[in-house]
Amino acid sequence: MKHGMNLLLGGIAAALVSFGAAAQPGPGMQGMGGPGPGSRAAGECAKARDPERCEALQKAKEVCKDKRAAEKKQCMQDAMPPMDCSKARNPLRCEDHQKAKEICKGKTGRDHRQCMKENTPKRGKGGKGGK
Repeated sequence: MKHGMNLLLGGIAAALVSFGAAAQPGPGMQGMGGPGPGSRAAGECAKARDPERCEALQKAKEVCKDKRAAEKKQCMQDAMPPMDCSKARNPLRCEDHQKAKEICKGKTGRDHRQCMKENTPKRGKGGKGGK
């Protein structure tokens, strides 16, 4: 009985120790909240497809960090310059999206989603124009 109790206590202790180690944030996590505004170093933006947009995103995150939910989303949209579609994977789709964003500017929530849906051209299977 004594031996069984020692095994049980040892197992519980091992589980608690391993749980505590698993709950610790790793390097680069900056706490449990995930990456912070400075998580992407300037060197990483230099490697990005559109370095200027990457840097603008970092600045927008810093400006909007104290806002929440819809207010934060609107702040981020207002702080970001339009994307350079020549650097996009699909320039035509990017241009269509930019036009729809301009048409739907000022709308929020369901109204914005519906406006974007109505003003973004339909693409075929895989987003490449289809057959």
